[in-house]
Amino acid sequence: MGKCTEPGVLLQSDRYFNTPSAAAGKLFYYITRCGHYYCSTEYDFRDDCDVAQLPSHRNSTLYYVCSGRLHVENAGVCSTVRAGQIALIDCTLPHRFHALEPSETLWMHIEGCNTKEFFSYIRSTDPHRLAFTPPSSTSTKNAMMQLIHNFRLPGRMSETEQSQRIHRLLCELIVLPSTVLPPSGEDPVSQVVDFITQHLFEDISVADIAASVSLSPSHLSRLFKMQTGFSPHEFITLRRIDAAKELLLTTDLSIKQIAYQVGYHSEANFITSFSGKSGITPAAFRKNPV
Repeated sequence: MGKCTEPGVLLQSDRYFNTPSAAAGKLFYYITRCGHYYCSTEYDFRDDCDVAQLPSHRNSTLYYVCSGRLHVENAGVCSTVRAGQIALIDCTLPHRFHALEPSETLWMHIEGCNTKEFFSYIRSTDPHRLAFTPPSSTSTKNAMMQLIHNFRLPGRMSETEQSQRIHRLLCELIVLPSTVLPPSGEDPVSQVVDFITQHLFEDISVADIAASVSLSPSHLSRLFKMQTGFSPHEFITLRRIDAAKELLLTTDLSIKQIAYQVGYHSEANFITSFSGKSGITPAAFRKNPV
């Protein structure tokens, strides 16, 4: 445990460093540094300081605001992070954290496995902002608090458990709704899924799908991906491949016949799509379903 001497960081704040084992460094998610900060408005961390150049800092960072407000910048994108919100920062790119008012924050630098891909995916829901409201702010806060405070007495939580908790935390952040969703019967995404299911093997475009719920194609695409994790086009492709797998295993139809039956205009396009998404050709799947 270490008390921080950064300007604006108050004495009751804690900061911890962590060096993972060789196995954890290769296989797990792990924290390189973390802290529980109480800050005055003098707190202003910029990426041109010496600390920002350390390897333990130059990675993916979660910043949760318990109280107050934090101004964050990352590669030209700026956001105000309010109480109950979390910021996802790529500290390999230009960044800055500044307390706009007296604030309490939890933060952790994370590495390992596909951490960077997790951050990129979560931020892709809205690339022009850094602050998100988690589905459960209390759950996010508690998860970060437990991980950070574990370092007060190192060894009580195994590296395996730390990795599992970090992964669970990142998974819970994947669904980050920016608005309150309407009841399921009025939810446009639910209506779109029904529309796609009914017209799965027909020639339907994103414009057709958006028109079915009176939304613009761009708005529909953002909303659909935010709730399902897929673009409308990817969702259609995967459902068609699922249908093709069923036909490959339960009928004697040729691959060409199946291709046309599930909505493809050529056997070649079907094989390319099937192989790209499944990692195996339709013929190989028929012989050895995986």
